[in-house]
Amino acid sequence: MKIYITRHSKTLWNEQFKLQGWKDSPLTLDGKRDALCLKDAIKDKNIDSVYSSPLNRAYETAQIIFPKSEIIKDKRLMEMNFGIYEGRNIKELKNNHEYHDLWNNPSPNYGLPGGETYQQVIDRFQNFIDEKYKENPNQTIFITIHGMLFTIVHGIALNLPVNRFNEINGEIIRGCSLSLIEYKNSQYQIQYLGKDDYLDPQTKISYK
Repeated sequence: MKIYITRHSKTLWNEQFKLQGWKDSPLTLDGKRDALCLKDAIKDKNIDSVYSSPLNRAYETAQIIFPKSEIIKDKRLMEMNFGIYEGRNIKELKNNHEYHDLWNNPSPNYGLPGGETYQQVIDRFQNFIDEKYKENPNQTIFITIHGMLFTIVHGIALNLPVNRFNEINGEIIRGCSLSLIEYKNSQYQIQYLGKDDYLDPQTKISYK
């Protein structure tokens, strides 16, 4: 099964460096432009089904990319829930030990207060993938997800234990970049990650 992956496009809270999680904020004008660029970049790819996190920033990104396709919302593709820290300014959390440990000392059962653990996010995502593979192992799907979830997916695909996820979370994937991962017999194979040469370099910002 081929899995094309993008992260939702740039939002107002991305620009304001606010932690989103299950909370939401609208796409910016630059974000909508980036989604149109991705739409053009994948126009010749044969995609069987499109899935999206139900959070509006992801769903609206998918709608721009696939204006004529059915987009199936699935809660298993939502961002990690960051609990009591959602809506907080990330710059103000630099010296917060709980937030610091989420990124730098990850472990399966660790999560922010009131939020999800790594293992809970892994389990729901893997459940989604296994379900789609069982339905048709030869299909090609496209999923629109989120930054922290992408980091977790990256770690799963590399077969890393959770306590080594800090090795891959140095830079959050750019919104509307394109990745391709294949899945067969419970094994992932990364074809490419974060391809974004079709996007305007002037719109690139740090998402972390």
